[in-house]
Amino acid sequence: MIYVSEGLLYVCFAILTGSLLLKLVPENRRPSIQVPNGLLLACAIAIPIFSYVPIHNLALVFGKDFDMSYGSILKSILLDINTGKAWLWTAIGSAGLALLLGLKAFRNDKHMPKVALFVTFLLIVWLGYAGHASSLYGFRGLITHSSHFLAVSVWIGILFVVSWFAKDNANWPAFLRWFSPVAIAAVVVTLLAGIILMTFTTPEYVNAWMLPYGQMLLIKHLLILPLLLFAYSNGFGYKKAVKNHADFNPKRWLRAESLIALLVLAATGVLGQQTPPHIVKETLQTVSPSPLFTTIYKGSFSPDIALHFNLQLESLLMFAAALLMAGGLLWMYRTNKLIPAFLMGILTAVFGYYGLMFAIA
Repeated sequence: MIYVSEGLLYVCFAILTGSLLLKLVPENRRPSIQVPNGLLLACAIAIPIFSYVPIHNLALVFGKDFDMSYGSILKSILLDINTGKAWLWTAIGSAGLALLLGLKAFRNDKHMPKVALFVTFLLIVWLGYAGHASSLYGFRGLITHSSHFLAVSVWIGILFVVSWFAKDNANWPAFLRWFSPVAIAAVVVTLLAGIILMTFTTPEYVNAWMLPYGQMLLIKHLLILPLLLFAYSNGFGYKKAVKNHADFNPKRWLRAESLIALLVLAATGVLGQQTPPHIVKETLQTVSPSPLFTTIYKGSFSPDIALHFNLQLESLLMFAAALLMAGGLLWMYRTNKLIPAFLMGILTAVFGYYGLMFAIA
């Protein structure tokens, strides 16, 4: 349940960020978009609900460990722990955002999108304040985590809203002219902030693959590969695709990209509720190794081992298959074959995963 709620929390942020940003874009520079007001209101209301789930679980665990009532533990969490303090501010901010989106007098005001976007930005900052990086590294962690999630919300939010709520394909070239550079900038910020976050939370990146956290982090990173391939195709291959195929529908391809993005958000949701392995050897004293790792790893496992790469034929074959699938995805875009392209994108990540896992010894 906690993983589902975390993933849905990220989706809510993406929908709100994308919708509000697109409201600020002139109509002649985007397709006609109609996001139901009820959906935006539901996202605003859902944010404090979904973000409360880990607090609820924490209260249950602490209450059992310290033999205290749920109410007493909850009060302590909300007043003394960063996660609890952030949730209080999140609840207040979400209530204000819900008023902006729900009351007609505010909803129809021309300045509403700007104010609502600012409140959403504050909610993202408070989410960063509640994260692992902020609790460990203070202001540096807060800025890095918030920047990472803000960039993801902008990129995937616009992508998701346009792909699922655009009523037509009007002004598509004009839309791509501004969205492509925005997406590139967001990707760069996402990658840079993500790398910095990894130095905070997972300094032993390869060794962390022994743990569930490390496995999920690896899967998330591999899913970014097909996401970037779709983003490249949708951003730079559109003109040629339209020229070669009169029936080409860019929204279908954006939807495929958004589905990959949802998988990335799902993986991020799982990571958000697991303990980062700062020192893998110590973490293995309290956390069991990943079943995925122990199933695939051929060596003799012990908490003291250090993983290193040793390229063998089977791993090289997996990498070759991943490259073949990546090239196939780009080719399928040119020939306007969506389902094979989507499957090849997933297989790019799958073969890449096995290539890396077969290469460690």
